Amino acid sequence: MVMMAQFLLAFPLLLWSLQGVASCLHCDRRFLDSVATLLKETLPADLSGRDTLMERHIEELADLHGTYLQNNYERVLDVRGVASIKSDIINQLREIKKQPWKGVFIWQLSMYHLRVSLRKHMKQTLERFADLACSEDCTVTEGPILDCWTCLRIAAQCFDGELCGVEDERMAEHKEIILYVFLVCESVLISSAVLIYLVCFKHKKKMLKKALAR
Repeated sequence: MVMMAQFLLAFPLLLWSLQGVASCLHCDRRFLDSVATLLKETLPADLSGRDTLMERHIEELADLHGTYLQNNYERVLDVRGVASIKSDIINQLREIKKQPWKGVFIWQLSMYHLRVSLRKHMKQTLERFADLACSEDCTVTEGPILDCWTCLRIAAQCFDGELCGVEDERMAEHKEIILYVFLVCESVLISSAVLIYLVCFKHKKKMLKKALAR
């Protein structure tokens, strides 16, 4: 009974720890804490607004997925891909830390370049995963699949439809109807504007002729 009770107490902690190891950037509190530690070691202790600056840059890193990768086919990734992205961030932060301190503006420029390269890395990683998980001869991927929009794991290993960039037929038809209506309205507005211009021009010409005849 004692061993069972200990297991029941330890199981939630084990589950939490596994969830942290295999989570997308903004879902992994442990990873974000590691980023905060590196930033704290990089920024001088006497820097004005140090804590606020750190919080802002951590938030910008965590929000990269939600800000720039908003398509359905960019929401899922395997654990291996997520681990590669996290490793890239930590390595780049360590390289920035090694550089001599040249002021907060140079540091922020380095952080900006980090985010730009990270966006490119994330895009390439997502595309590689999609090529595997959305292919017709899809094989079982390695490790769990993560939904970076909900911070949950997905049981499926292979995907199709919107998660592979294939637009839903009803949605595509809806967009075509909206585009058609927009083009019709635009044509009506342009035709009306031209017609009004011609009527006004013709009326003005008649008035000018009458004035000259007098």
